[in-house]
Amino acid sequence: MGASATLKAISRTLAHQSAAVDDQIDRLKRANRKLGQEQAAGMHALRILTKPELGSDWTGSKARTFQKKRDVAQDKLRAKLTTSVDSYQQRIEAKIHELQLKRDFLAGTRAMAYEASDLLHKGEKAADTLEHKLSKIKGRLF
Repeated sequence: MGASATLKAISRTLAHQSAAVDDQIDRLKRANRKLGQEQAAGMHALRILTKPELGSDWTGSKARTFQKKRDVAQDKLRAKLTTSVDSYQQRIEAKIHELQLKRDFLAGTRAMAYEASDLLHKGEKAADTLEHKLSKIKGRLF
């Protein structure tokens, strides 16, 4: 495969990988926003769960049993909304950061490919430099 064909293959690979990374980042950001919305809706439900106040009309063992069950439900919902959702959002954000680093890596490799393309147009004088640059790019991608 000649240098020109190699550069075309590298460019296609970089474009495909960059598009895939951008798509993953977009999907993760949407999922993170959706989790935030669900968390807000859950917090609203939590506030509703504690209403109405039982007040003085609610007395006796049935009222205490009801209040205990309501308190348990409230505690479980609060734990889900804070611990579980926050933990999951942190994992999503870490994955987004990882993908952004990968996108930066691909951008750097793309810059190397542009430099190689410039060397290709310089002809024989830059052939050795071009081959070295192509080897470095291939090492980064494959």
